[in-house]
Amino acid sequence: MKNSIKIHRKSKHFLVTGTAAVIAVLFASTLLYLGAGRMFDYYIATDISEKLLAGVRPLSVAVCSGALGIEYFFKRKDTDKL
Repeated sequence: MKNSIKIHRKSKHFLVTGTAAVIAVLFASTLLYLGAGRMFDYYIATDISEKLLAGVRPLSVAVCSGALGIEYFFKRKDTDKL
């Protein structure tokens, strides 16, 4: 087996949870946008949809940065033990 990258369990959990949150926000934004005028009031639904969509990118960056921070913390903790 070649050198494989090992990701700490807490980092994986943070990535999976964060990715699920990003997908949920994106799904809600899409649902509001597609349902605008049909199921929801058009102007309110499109406004909320745009705000949710604008929040997806910062949320994605926060999830990636948080996972990297957790991974860095545990790698540094492991090297300090040695």
